[in-house]
Amino acid sequence: MISKNISKAKAELSALVNAALSGEDVTICKDGVPAVRLVPIRPILGEDPCRFLPELSVQPGGDFMAPLGEDAWGNWTDDGSP
Repeated sequence: MISKNISKAKAELSALVNAALSGEDVTICKDGVPAVRLVPIRPILGEDPCRFLPELSVQPGGDFMAPLGEDAWGNWTDDGSP
């Protein structure tokens, strides 16, 4: 982990950005207190941005694929007009 005060971070910004892009944890402090972190916008090499996260998956209910009943269609006609 890299931690720098703002004054030093200004002078070393290019190196700190490169470190963050390489996967390093970069923290910038204000008056000795951590204030912000530099994180890459693009995924870190080897990380799959499209990976499947099971904890975020949605399971449809049992009748998800069942046809809608007449009451669900309301006043719609066969030609598509309301």
